[in-house]
Amino acid sequence: MLRRYIASVLLAVLIFPFSVALAKDYVVRKIIDGETVQLESGEIVKYIGVATPELNRKEGGAEFYARQAVGYNKRLVFMKKVRLEFDTKKKDEKGNLLAYVFVKKTLVNADLIRNGYARADVTGPNVKYRNALLDAEKRARADDKGIWSEKKEDTEKHYVGNKRTSTFHRPTCKMVEKVPEKSKIVFHNRSDAIKIGYVPCKICKP
Repeated sequence: MLRRYIASVLLAVLIFPFSVALAKDYVVRKIIDGETVQLESGEIVKYIGVATPELNRKEGGAEFYARQAVGYNKRLVFMKKVRLEFDTKKKDEKGNLLAYVFVKKTLVNADLIRNGYARADVTGPNVKYRNALLDAEKRARADDKGIWSEKKEDTEKHYVGNKRTSTFHRPTCKMVEKVPEKSKIVFHNRSDAIKIGYVPCKICKP
């Protein structure tokens, strides 16, 4: 009996640190872009299967919805405890960690894609959540969310932009009434607004 008890205690001692390591939480201290963060440890983490618009292109400035992707990523993880889950390939060529990032039960990778801030970029060998990410993109496309709203057809003769918020609206949108005259700008089509960095209003969804 004594031997069995000692053996079980030793086994528990050996397993406990391992399970704690698997459940380790990290804190995000810096948002680098829509799909990349830095931990308090200084390590860089790139989200597996996520491709957000480029924020700092050599030519032409930020891509459509790049700044919004960064802002949403910040709301999700900045200064929060996150759990990292790894796949087959744990680091990229630059030594950055490749991970699925969870805030409580939310898979941040899929959340960004589902809300239109990113495309699914699922290539081997990291395909653990492939179906979840592809399904998130399918739903975002169907709803014309975020980046998928860029090529919607024009349904209005013109649109009203707000210079202060870089948002454009349908002329009948209730938010237009709140825009000061000096902050208004008129666009004859959606593409003109998008080319200079304006994003669609989330209320009237132009």
